[in-house]
Amino acid sequence: MSSVPLYRCPRRFLFIASIGNPAPYTGTRHSAGHVLLDALQAPLQERIGLTSNDTGNNSKSIFYTMWKSPALMNVSGPPVLRQFKNWFANRQQVFDTIFAPASRPVSTPPAPAPAPAASETETETEAEIQTKRLFKGSNLTPIDVSTRELTRFRPTLVILHDELEAAPGKVKVRMGGPEQSSLRGHRGLISIIDSFRGARLLTPKREGPAGVSVLRIGIGIGRPVSRERDAVSDYVLGKLSPRDLEAMQRAVPEVVDLLVKEMYREGDD
Repeated sequence: MSSVPLYRCPRRFLFIASIGNPAPYTGTRHSAGHVLLDALQAPLQERIGLTSNDTGNNSKSIFYTMWKSPALMNVSGPPVLRQFKNWFANRQQVFDTIFAPASRPVSTPPAPAPAPAASETETETEAEIQTKRLFKGSNLTPIDVSTRELTRFRPTLVILHDELEAAPGKVKVRMGGPEQSSLRGHRGLISIIDSFRGARLLTPKREGPAGVSVLRIGIGIGRPVSRERDAVSDYVLGKLSPRDLEAMQRAVPEVVDLLVKEMYREGDD
């Protein structure tokens, strides 16, 4: 009997994309999503960085991928869509290779002829077939994960972005597109939702089967005193202060909890 503990398998695969602006605007308020993604790398890996030798690469988690958009904020949609499609195809292949065989019912073969008692230990039980040996965290701690209930690939697009009007470091969470919650005029989010809708990946349930789930995580960047357009533009393109960065760092455990909760979420809504 193995002394390795048995863990429940995550139910969803996350594509975590941050949006903002490229250099020389990487440290600005409008690029707060990129800053948050960098801060999440290590703690998320320690919490749920499950990897497998079956993929031939222990440096990346099976259940999530983190990616930083290289595009300008207002045209985030096309590159996020392209990268998501590549990831989707690759993760589907990983799922089919590692998990799908484990979740299929084990067929019962015809009764064999009596065999010596020693051979009984060589017979793989159904529970063993539906358990995978994975590795957790950067130290690659071995754990056994029950895959009995994981029957299909469920993707979630997670968007990390700046949240104007919210206090620095305040986390705002919204599920879905504008049908569920307003995009609040955020040009980066609008570009992404338009691109995914154009690719028919965000089909509303009333029009057919639900498409890709979308989880929007905004990190507060405060707001300028003036509401003039130029004042807002200057503000979001201003550098994040050390106090802003400290506030964002304090938000990291909350965001990690949100991501883990999404990984274990049931259903497709």
